[in-house]
Amino acid sequence: METLKAARLRRDVVLVDGADAREYLQSQLTQDIVALDIGESAWSFLLEPKAQIVALIRATRTTDTAIVLDTDPGWGERIRERIDGFLFRMDVTFATATWDAIAYRGPGAERVVAMAPVVAPVHWAQVEGLDVVGPDLADPVDVPMVEPSSYESLRIWAGWPAMGADIDDAATPAMTGLVPETVSFTKGCYTGQEFVARVHYRDAAPPRRLVQVAFHPCAKVAPGEELVVDGVSVGHLTSVADCQPFALAYLDRKVDVPAEVTCGGCPATVEALPVREDAGSTSP
Repeated sequence: METLKAARLRRDVVLVDGADAREYLQSQLTQDIVALDIGESAWSFLLEPKAQIVALIRATRTTDTAIVLDTDPGWGERIRERIDGFLFRMDVTFATATWDAIAYRGPGAERVVAMAPVVAPVHWAQVEGLDVVGPDLADPVDVPMVEPSSYESLRIWAGWPAMGADIDDAATPAMTGLVPETVSFTKGCYTGQEFVARVHYRDAAPPRRLVQVAFHPCAKVAPGEELVVDGVSVGHLTSVADCQPFALAYLDRKVDVPAEVTCGGCPATVEALPVREDAGSTSP
C-alpha cells in the first residue's frame, strides 16, 4: 500500500479481569500473557486439548488486572464459553462486547496517535499497520477511509488468516503459518501444548497448510473451489480477494510450492505465505 488509509471494522471482545486473570489466561492461551506489560499486545491461539483452534485472539493488557481479548466477529461468545468453562476457584471475571475497530494500513500507520483500550501495531508482510479497538470510535479526520472489502483484499494479499474463512474447526497452529507470532515455547503449560510442541520440535509438516494463490486477473473463483494437479484435488480456496487476483487456500503437504495448479478451470500459481516479521508482543 503506497499511502496511509483506514478501514472501519468490528471486533468481538472478551473482557477478562481479576487478581488471577493473567495467571489463568497463561494456562489457556499459547502466548506468554504474564510477560505483557500494560499497553502491550500479543497474538495467541486458544486451543482444544488436541490443538484444534478455538480462536485466533489478540490479548492486550490494559491495567494491572485486566486483559482485553479481541477477535473476528462472531467468535467472542465461543471464546468466553471455552475459557469460562475451564475456570475453577480463581479470581477472574468475564464479559463480552462488540467494539469498533479502525485498521490503519500503509506508510506512517505505526505513528498514528490514538486513545483506546487496544492500540496495537500490526505486522503483516510488507504492510505497516496499526489497529485501534474500543467502544464508539470516531473516524479519523486526516486519513482516507476505505471499504472493508479493500481491507479484506489487503489481508489476503498479506497472507493473514481470518477466523471462519481460513481457520476452521480442524485447523491447528502449524497449518496457519502463524506459530512465530502466536506461540511461546518458553512459557508454562497450556491447553493443547503437547501437540503444538511435538509438531514444532519434530519439524513435522501438518497434513495441510495455508498458502497464497495467484490467478489471471480475469479468473472467476470462489471460496471452496478445489486446487487440482493432474486431475487430482490437492486443496481448496478459503478466502478470495475482491477485484484482485489473490486468494488463500489450504494445500496438501504432498505438494511442494511454488506449484502450478488449476482452479475453477483456470491456471493458477500456488506460493508459500509471504514472510512476516516475527512480532511477538508489541507495544504502541
